[in-house]
Order: sequence, then structure tokens, then C-alpha cells
Amino acid sequence: MAATTCRRDVTTELVYWKPAPGKVISTDFTTPGGEERFNALESLRTTHPVTIHDIRGQENDFTLDRNGFQYIHHEVPGLKDCSNEDLVAALLIPETETLVQKLTGATKTIVFAHRIRCKATDTAKRGDSRAPAYIVHSDFTVPGALHHLEVNVKDPAEREQLTKGRFCIINVWRPLKTITRDPLTVCDWTSVDPETDWMVNRLIFPHGRNEFGSVVYNDKHKWFYLSHQEPSEPLVFKQFDSKETGNGGVTLAHCAFIDPEYANSKARESIEIKMFAFMPEGSS
Repeated sequence: MAATTCRRDVTTELVYWKPAPGKVISTDFTTPGGEERFNALESLRTTHPVTIHDIRGQENDFTLDRNGFQYIHHEVPGLKDCSNEDLVAALLIPETETLVQKLTGATKTIVFAHRIRCKATDTAKRGDSRAPAYIVHSDFTVPGALHHLEVNVKDPAEREQLTKGRFCIINVWRPLKTITRDPLTVCDWTSVDPETDWMVNRLIFPHGRNEFGSVVYNDKHKWFYLSHQEPSEPLVFKQFDSKETGNGGVTLAHCAFIDPEYANSKARESIEIKMFAFMPEGSS
């Protein structure tokens, strides 16, 4: 049971990107000065005031297929002590795969990343991969998601077999303790225009490349969160849907945000699990 059942919208600022020429931002870390060029990108960011709507009590009004995200009630027995990160991952990863399979109808899931913030301290600062990400973004573009599939499923025959049906990239974000500070907000996919609101942010490394979405402000964006989100209330959201490649791929925008009332509360404790979800051939 959440600490409160009263809805509480929050007025705050979110960090977006300014439009870039050609709608592409590229940083090549294989050439001299790559790190400096990446740091200089901060000048392309801009803040905008937004209202983030609390869906407490209206969770069932939002679904993964219509809005790109869904809050699920999902109790995990044994999730009491989150001080041991290895034990938390060992417990939650298989439970979360089962949850996603039941929700999407996937017959196979492949977890490719997880990130835990277990310690209620401020040691994870901006720039730390485990610190809250305050910049509006999506983890992939459509080409970036397809490239990530090739990286994780290297055998072409296996990849062809798995992708005969619909497949998605799904993130599951779960508090390990009740969330007040730096909650996660998601942008309703029905409120975005992927043609105008998304830019490509391409990173080139010596070991490979990544391509994620940088989001430009649009006053039509509708942002949502769940107040006082509990460990039994994971947020499930899409970062790619092969059925929607012609409509931006449902690469849902998301970020952490500062709630002024709780800005000085204890640092949040959470886990995010990312996976491919493969549906059977003929699935809709």
C-alpha cells in the first residue's frame, strides 16, 4: 500500500535538447578531443517548466500498448534487504522476466542490462552511470535498437528466428524503498510527434557505437509519474517496438525529475532491468 492515495501533481523543470542541425548529434570518442566535444554538448540543453501528473488511483487508465508505459502491482517475496546488490539482482531479474512475459505474451526474454542504486547516499553524482538521469531521453533510436539486437544476438539464424514475430525492448524500473526524491517520469507516447520531437544522439567508441534519442521540447507532451511509488509498483515501459517502426518505434521519453518538496530527502534506491521481449510469430 502506498504511503498516500491522494494525487499530487508536481510543477518542476525538465531538461530538454535544443534543435540541432540535421537533427543529429554525433560524438566520436575514437578521435582526439572526443571527451571535450561530448562535455560541450551541455550548451545544447535547455530547461522548460512542466507539470508532471500523478496517476495514483488511475493506474489502470494507462497501458503499455496504448501509452508506451504501465504501472503493475507485482509483489516479490523476499525483497526486504536491498543492501546486497548481487542478491537483489539474482532475485529480481528472473521475477521481472516472468512479469514481462505475462504482460506482453513474449515467449522469450533476454536481459541485456540492469542498474541498481542500493545505497541511500549521495555518492552517485551527476556523470555517474548510477546517478539519476535528469535529461529527457530515450535509450534508443529505431536504428540504435536494431543495432543493439545484432550486438546481443550475434548468430544471424537465431536472430532471424527470434524476430519472425513482434519484439520489443522493455525497461522495468522498480523502487527498492518508497520513492520520494528523484522519481522517474515518462512521457505518454500519444502526446509526442516522433518526427519533430526526436533527434539522433550518436556515440562512437573504440569498441562499438550507440545511438539514443535526444528529445526536443513540445508543449503537447504529457508527463506522468506515480507518487510515493512502492517496490510492489514497478513501472514497465517500452524503448522499442518492432510493430511501430514507422511511428518512431515507441522509444518512450523518460527522465528523473526534481520534486521541490522532497529535494533534500534520502537518495532514492531503485533497480532498472532492460530486456528484449520476443513474441511468437503471428502475434499482434
